Amino acid sequence: MPDDVTKTQSYMPYPQETLDAMYPDIYYRCYPMVKQACEMYDNPNNPDFYPYPNRTSVNQMADYVYQRVATTEGYYPMNRQDGSGNILRSLILILIIRELLRRRGSF
Repeated sequence: MPDDVTKTQSYMPYPQETLDAMYPDIYYRCYPMVKQACEMYDNPNNPDFYPYPNRTSVNQMADYVYQRVATTEGYYPMNRQDGSGNILRSLILILIIRELLRRRGSF
């Protein structure tokens, strides 16, 4: 019986952090700026975003957010050498697209 108690105690759940707390630090730097840019540009009075945004408009928003992150956070990541572009800008583009989809209830 003491062996059963020991086994049970070893499997007791430990306090865990939430999934939101597991994002890398760069997410917490970028996402507020992404949300702010979406609030600014993604409105029914903007023909570049309604009913759906076009690629050019989304890329311009990504450039805007990237410049803000780079200047306000002092974060200038290195460009990848394989021609795929800047990793930070790609992350920002992903966050923008997900935020636009979330706002439209697409997922």
